[in-house]
Amino acid sequence: MKLPDKSVPILKTALVTGGGGFIGSYLTERLVHRGVSVRVFDNFWRGSELNLKSVYDKIDRVKGDIRNPDQVNTAMKGVDTVYHLASIQGTKFFYEYPDLVLETGLLGNLNVAKAAGHNDVKRLIYASSSEVYGEPTIFPTPENHQLVVADPSNPRWSYSTTKIAGEVIFKNFSRKMGFSSTILRIHNAYGPRMGWQHVIPEFCRRIVLGEEFVIQGDGSETRSFCFVSDIVDGMILAGEREEARNETFNLGSDVLEISVNELAKRLMTIAGVSLAPRYVPRLAGSTPRRKPDISRIRNVLGYEPRVSLDEGLETTFRWYKKEITFLSTRDENERYPWSQ
Repeated sequence: MKLPDKSVPILKTALVTGGGGFIGSYLTERLVHRGVSVRVFDNFWRGSELNLKSVYDKIDRVKGDIRNPDQVNTAMKGVDTVYHLASIQGTKFFYEYPDLVLETGLLGNLNVAKAAGHNDVKRLIYASSSEVYGEPTIFPTPENHQLVVADPSNPRWSYSTTKIAGEVIFKNFSRKMGFSSTILRIHNAYGPRMGWQHVIPEFCRRIVLGEEFVIQGDGSETRSFCFVSDIVDGMILAGEREEARNETFNLGSDVLEISVNELAKRLMTIAGVSLAPRYVPRLAGSTPRRKPDISRIRNVLGYEPRVSLDEGLETTFRWYKKEITFLSTRDENERYPWSQ
């Protein structure tokens, strides 16, 4: 991606929390290729050091827990920019481990905000989420849409609660402690290495292994998926453009909104199979529609998603097919990553 002419000089030093994860590892690779000295902070509970193999000898790796303030503070020493991505993603985890999701998000956000101020960090880019909108009522959804925790008793909202709180934390701590904060509300990122607790890898697994093809709800839920390289493009712009300081942007794609049924059909076409779905009740709290308004980030930073859905899905399916084929040959007593 060619950055607009108004980009500031390339960053010198950056910390990526959650740098061993899905988006974090791609962001780390891109920063390294742009000449940035990168430190990754991760406990690798969900991410993997294997995700960083292409730049393994070019980065500083610090294994630690985002909930530990001393470890966070140490990891942040000597960096001018922080990309804060550390959190527990995956809908499965929201429902099964809401306490861990909350603890990681809330304590982690506070620890990062305080450490940024104490270490004279200049810029902080926070990876928020489309989940902060709850069940939006405006489409495409703009940044001034209200942020909602619709049902505190539903564990699904544990993740969005941490993201909303994180936005409040970074806006206020940055103002008090003298660093700039940029909020990026990431919408439905996908691609290789995204883990197993998401709809696309779940569908890939069922297709490759010939499992019963289960769809939650009636398949009419819609999403606007965005390939991971396009997400990273936006994150780089947010870290390098002066206009991004202390701003909030949706980050995703507005090119195509498709239903879950259409997503399944496209993946089956790529695989050359035809499977009859079985529909099961949709989990409470899952929003029926998501489509971001990305006009602000497009107009202010020059961002533009570039990877078509068909191109991105084919790349993703081929990667997961290779992974699933390999993993399915292992000893049956070993735990498969999609069962974790």
